[in-house]
Amino acid sequence: MASAADAYDGIDVQVETWTSDGGRGYVGVQTAGQWAPPDTRACLRYYSSWRHIAWIGTEPIRDEWFVTVFTCDGSAVNPLEPTMVLTSRTRPGIGVRREASGLLRLDLGVAVEPAIAPAGSVRTVTAALSGSWWDAIGDEISAYVIRNSLRVRRWTVDFGDGTVASVPPEPTMPFRLATTHVYGPGSFEVIVTAHVTGQAYGAFFSPAGIPYEDVIPFAIDITNAAAGISGLPIEYLPPVVVPGGSPSGTLPGGVAIPADAAGHTQIWWPRGLPCDLFIRALVEEEGVMRSGGVVIGGATTRLVSYRYLGGGNGASRASPQGEYEADEPIRIQWNTPLPDKRSYPVRVQLTVETTYDDGTVRTFEFSRSIAATVVFSAISH
Repeated sequence: MASAADAYDGIDVQVETWTSDGGRGYVGVQTAGQWAPPDTRACLRYYSSWRHIAWIGTEPIRDEWFVTVFTCDGSAVNPLEPTMVLTSRTRPGIGVRREASGLLRLDLGVAVEPAIAPAGSVRTVTAALSGSWWDAIGDEISAYVIRNSLRVRRWTVDFGDGTVASVPPEPTMPFRLATTHVYGPGSFEVIVTAHVTGQAYGAFFSPAGIPYEDVIPFAIDITNAAAGISGLPIEYLPPVVVPGGSPSGTLPGGVAIPADAAGHTQIWWPRGLPCDLFIRALVEEEGVMRSGGVVIGGATTRLVSYRYLGGGNGASRASPQGEYEADEPIRIQWNTPLPDKRSYPVRVQLTVETTYDDGTVRTFEFSRSIAATVVFSAISH
């Protein structure tokens, strides 16, 4: 063992963090210091064995050593080959090196699956953090980032559509993120930030093999993005609607005929009996939302108004042609049955309002006739 002379006084461990494009972050550790008389701060977890190899005669005269570092249980830290150290005879040498450095490079990969999908589809956003280390001897001596100290404290995900989420790490996959999001139509870029903390370690050996250590915490945010995310446009397909009628009135004996809620494209009504004809919108096929050929939502359609376009009407106070509210009936009457059981046309144009599942509202118009067949009066029957 080398004889005890001076010890190392004070460890200066500098930790710097920085990032670069492409989701890459760095943690650098730099250590340096001055020699001074030994004090009580020695830590005996390690010791070192120095073997003199040669001396170099040029001024200043230097000695070449092979240094093997051991833990207190006798296990070699650098078993494959000793560390070569040059010391000057005019000043004590440091056990491993006067200055040492370690570097951790962290890479953050971000992906979205599927990248292109119909609007309204559930996507999976993933991120993975990986690291590369450049250290001194076996992660034990000099300067390095303590590997098992690395933690992702949380993930921040900007989904690119105005939605930002803070996601805690999963205990089963501490360096991976997997979360879901529903994208509407358009193009997006998702940005993921990993908030990472850890510790950096610096240590020196005196020529007597006595180590001095220090641990410095650090924090770094690493950000990367995944672009090219697309939500295919949404098509709002209209409903298929036909006009229907629900007649109502009062028979001569005072029996009321109420209007039903359903409505019919073909109605039958007694000859000469006044009729209040309520107009209905019969939805044969409801509107849908479609994106990329896939139906992603439905709709609900209602009648908001209609235009009465005319037809045979023998009522004394017949309703004129024009615009009517949805719940306003047409006053109509048919006094003569048509031959061969033919029907009177009641021509109307419907205005309907369709509300889709995402809140989009569209208005459509449908024109068609309601067929009214006149039967002989109820009195004759």
